Amino acid sequence: MKIRSLICALALAAVAFAGNANAEMLENSELSLNPEIQTEQIETMIAIVFDPLEAKVPGIVNKMIDIADCESYGGNDGMIMHINPEGEIVANSSPRSSATGVLQVLLITHRPTYTEMGLDPIQVGDNLMFGRHLVEGRLERGQHPFADWVCA
Repeated sequence: MKIRSLICALALAAVAFAGNANAEMLENSELSLNPEIQTEQIETMIAIVFDPLEAKVPGIVNKMIDIADCESYGGNDGMIMHINPEGEIVANSSPRSSATGVLQVLLITHRPTYTEMGLDPIQVGDNLMFGRHLVEGRLERGQHPFADWVCA
């Protein structure tokens, strides 16, 4: 947990130092197939996406990293994956589930909203941005911000 906090702090410091030039979200094709490297890449992107909500929800960056760890690729193993080592998008282990990607967003429920927002549920950055949309929607309704995830 301390290492994750340090990684998040370093990622945020790098973004603050470099400005928006380094704050771009990676495309799936830019993700490493090495689980350790991809985990670092996604933790950095989670920090970029969710840091603006820290004032409303203290600790949200670390919480979303924990949720991504639990939701993606085996759960609570320290590996956060959107693309598996074979280069395929991480899907839910249940063949009946439409949950997809690093945050395991239910496409059967949310695909129309993804489309309205111009997001692609398969792209890692869009998966994270949609996760932020879900959190912000719950906050606006006075609900628990992480209720969309079983791992919360």
